Amino acid sequence: MKRILGNKGVFVLLYVVLAPALYLQARDPLADQVSIYRDEYGVPHIVGETEEATFFGYGYAQAQDHLEKMMLQYRDAQGRRAEVLGFEALGDGYLRYIPYEYRWDGDYLQRLLRTKRTVVDRRDQINPQVYRILSGFARGVNAYIEEHRAEVPAWIDRITPEDVEALERSHYLRFYSIHEALSKLLDLPDSFPNLGSNQFAIAPAKSADGSIIHVEHIHMPWANRFQNYEAHLITPGKLDTAGISWFGSPFFLDGLNDRITWSATWNSPNISDVYEEKLNPRNSRQYLYEGAWREIEVAYEAFRIKGPQGMETLTLPCYYTHHGPIVKFDKEKHRAYAVKLPNYDGVNYSTNLYRFMKARNLADFKAVVALHLMPRWNLLYTDRENIYWVHNANVAQRADGYDWRKPVPGWVKATEWGPYFPLEKYPQLLNPPSGFIQNCNNPPWLSTVNSGLSPLEPAPYYLISVQKPEISQEDLNPRGERLLKVLAQDRRFTLDEMKALAYDTYVVPADVIVPLLTRAFERKQSEISNPRMRRAIDILKSWDRRSAPDTAAQTYIYFWGQAYRDLFSSAKFSRFLAYSRYNINLDSREEQEMALAAFEEAIERIEKHFGKAEVAWGEVSVVERGGTFALDGTGVFDVLHPDDGPQQEDGTIHCDDGWGHLLVVEESNPKKAWSLLPYGESENPASPHFNDMAKLHSQRKMKPLWFTPEEILAHTESVWGDRDRLKKYLHTPGPK
Repeated sequence: MKRILGNKGVFVLLYVVLAPALYLQARDPLADQVSIYRDEYGVPHIVGETEEATFFGYGYAQAQDHLEKMMLQYRDAQGRRAEVLGFEALGDGYLRYIPYEYRWDGDYLQRLLRTKRTVVDRRDQINPQVYRILSGFARGVNAYIEEHRAEVPAWIDRITPEDVEALERSHYLRFYSIHEALSKLLDLPDSFPNLGSNQFAIAPAKSADGSIIHVEHIHMPWANRFQNYEAHLITPGKLDTAGISWFGSPFFLDGLNDRITWSATWNSPNISDVYEEKLNPRNSRQYLYEGAWREIEVAYEAFRIKGPQGMETLTLPCYYTHHGPIVKFDKEKHRAYAVKLPNYDGVNYSTNLYRFMKARNLADFKAVVALHLMPRWNLLYTDRENIYWVHNANVAQRADGYDWRKPVPGWVKATEWGPYFPLEKYPQLLNPPSGFIQNCNNPPWLSTVNSGLSPLEPAPYYLISVQKPEISQEDLNPRGERLLKVLAQDRRFTLDEMKALAYDTYVVPADVIVPLLTRAFERKQSEISNPRMRRAIDILKSWDRRSAPDTAAQTYIYFWGQAYRDLFSSAKFSRFLAYSRYNINLDSREEQEMALAAFEEAIERIEKHFGKAEVAWGEVSVVERGGTFALDGTGVFDVLHPDDGPQQEDGTIHCDDGWGHLLVVEESNPKKAWSLLPYGESENPASPHFNDMAKLHSQRKMKPLWFTPEEILAHTESVWGDRDRLKKYLHTPGPK
């Protein structure tokens, strides 16, 4: 053979013989230990022989559906988005807030917070089992990239377990923690625009069939960095859990397993602080602490930035005191401002959500919360016997005599943090006598009727806003007000009624707006010759005060709200959203005049945009996702089922915000669940799962969340891996 082919021929022959073996050797062995069953909505049910293999499959499945978006997430956590998106991604300093992204600026802030550097430096402190999970997930993502290298953008590179943990850390620092600190520094309102969520549950005594029912909507924009992805992860005998992850995350913020269900809503604890540091007038690299000058730590970060001439490099300094990163210098006053964030040095952020997914009972769940690994979120827990709610928050014990809602002196030891309040001090409820729990971003004491919780416990500074000692209904938003009114009724609720409540669009402010407009019109109707206004008032009188695609009443109310705000100020309009709306004097001539003026303006705007005065809401509120679909929610009036988005020049609203996921769980045996994403599982416009759930959303429907092996097999659309893997485990006992 050598004599005929020569040395080159031998090499070719050997390559042909050995190439398959080399390929098999390069294939990640975890790929042969996992199968991905896609159901009729494209949701992956991932079955692995080990947890590491299961999470490998989850990384691979996410990459299949939204690789570019998740890879931008990792770049963000690394502080490297500017390499892809250019100079703007570097950030304008660090004090610029980007509303739709729910984040403060870009790459510089990530480096300043040492988002990834801390994970790399402290990698040995990550829980070993969690690190294997992170590794499995990263290997799944990398396997997909390598298999499709020729098809994906060149900027996409491999990720490491540290990148995955850094992304979790980024969420906690950039989203959960830094916001409070920077809001204090800039004296801004604490709340994020449009950020919210709903969670509610009824106990057996209020359930028609005796089963606990748990409902969750997490409210976030549908296409930003917190876009949600649904999955179901199974490792026979060890893991059986489903829920939603943000793109790039292996873990569920809201979810269920075969024993428990949990959900999260945004809360406002006072978790972060700003320290005002006195600088040495003779040496601005020194700051005062307890009568002595300390050196400011300086670290230099090199940023590669995509520019018109190719990659450019910019090196910038990052400054730190012992309190934390410096976010502002005032050289004229010789001051610097450093932020202190909860769990800033931690590298076990993933451990929290992983252990939620593994929890088997209430004791397990509370043990995870007690670790102080999650700085905030209201958490609602249910199982077959219990409904439990906790206002989770990493709030440090702080000294009296300081205003902890503003920057505090950094030059004295007295302002140093003490330990976090222990779990037993958190506001919490377990199986309350009312038979229900709800939280729609309301204060803890309004999470059920007669909660027994005090506004000033565990400390007057516990919440970011100043609290009065007495409980007041005025602290309710319209969503919480609606749920308290409905669920406090002395009756039992069916599963269908709870599902309908998840889609509820009752416009609570209309309880004041409609009577005000009606009385105003009746007083002046002899002076009003406009038949369009008379017709509009008649429609409002007969309206059930629910937003729906086929009603023109919601269109009138929406444009009335816009006109009222524009004519008389946002502050005057906001009265109708507050619980104090009931104090508005409906017989006041001034109030009636303003209401009618806004109504007349609203009708003119509707006619200008749509060529007619009577327009169904479904012609106004739509979602564009591989087609146009009418939606019925309205974010502007804070209904339980919100849909919102930018208004176009033609008057239509293209919704891209509202609840980012819906989950309804009946804690029966076996457990039953239904869910929905506002769009679909895939980011590929050619996929049927790009907008299949958007269509259901438009129809006020939800899909089953198939959970048992039998259900999964009965509704499988496609399989990646061994098709028979799940059949082997049909009768395998669940996790212990």
